[in-house]
Amino acid sequence: MKPIQLTTEQRKEIDRRRKASHDRRLYERLTAVLAVAAGKPRAEVADLLGVGLTQLGDWLRIFRNQGLDALCTLHNQGDPGNLTTAQVEQLKKEIGTGRFRNSDQIRHWLEETFGVRYTSSGVKQLLKRIGASYHQVTGFLWKANPDKQHEFVVKYERQKAAAQRPGAKRTRRYFVDACHPLWGLELVYACWLLVGQRFLAGMGGGRKRLNILGALCPDDLEYLDLRLTRDNINGEQFVNLLRLLRSTHPETERFVLYLDRARYYGSPVVKAWLRRHPEFQLEPLPPYSPNLNLIERLWKFLHKQALSRWHPSFEAMQEAVGVVLDHLENYQAELKTLLVEKFHIVEKQAIPVEYRQAG
Repeated sequence: MKPIQLTTEQRKEIDRRRKASHDRRLYERLTAVLAVAAGKPRAEVADLLGVGLTQLGDWLRIFRNQGLDALCTLHNQGDPGNLTTAQVEQLKKEIGTGRFRNSDQIRHWLEETFGVRYTSSGVKQLLKRIGASYHQVTGFLWKANPDKQHEFVVKYERQKAAAQRPGAKRTRRYFVDACHPLWGLELVYACWLLVGQRFLAGMGGGRKRLNILGALCPDDLEYLDLRLTRDNINGEQFVNLLRLLRSTHPETERFVLYLDRARYYGSPVVKAWLRRHPEFQLEPLPPYSPNLNLIERLWKFLHKQALSRWHPSFEAMQEAVGVVLDHLENYQAELKTLLVEKFHIVEKQAIPVEYRQAG
């Protein structure tokens, strides 16, 4: 007979589930694992629980070969459990409000509302059967004006068509924005680990920041930027980016830049430079509208590719950023689908009532 060995974390988790369980069968299975792991003879454990040695051996074999979740899975709970069709629909409606942060909250709600008890594993099976899943909520800036966003998209499409019209001025269009990776401060992330394993990722003090001011062309996905390690992004640096665009494409007769409403875009130095270079046209996005700035998707892609892992130094983080931004041609297949000119706008009727009233 193979022994049962538990880590401290495993023992705590089994004990937690045992205390939380209202199902006698589940309580007995978990007690059996803890007792055998503590060194009690199997015959004594079986006699204490009132089960046969064969049954006890089956429980231990399931735990050893398939894990704790398999041991906690009871296969005779019925479908859809002890709930009526009307109760299932009420549960689905309640889930749709987003009020439940974990399955235990649902389990307690079922007991309080319907007087029906489920185990932790049983309620998860119920949720799976009725079509519920655990996933991240979708955030949105509730102060954004959908009407203004639609107006921008119409104007954007009109400008795009005008730039492509035969005989039009040679035009290049760019989405402009800033990104500020912080070394070691945005590092905490989730990943798969072994049961009981703790993976340590060192965090910096947040004082080392890479400032990136980038420009992305939606027509050919050309990307240009300034990367600053000491200076902040301001009006002077924005002018430097404009100079970079002009020197890269001296043949261009018209530059159209789509950008947010950061103050430095309207600083005196920028206004003075634009007066001397009327070929540059700034098109501000509506307030609270990062969903309309195509380069925001590139920043998310950068975070996924370069910033969601440990970098031993600020310089290593810079290098990882460069591996992505300086070699976007290596990601063309992904970027062509990610950077399409389709903008998701949350319509007024989709905004929850409390946000509409607050606005």
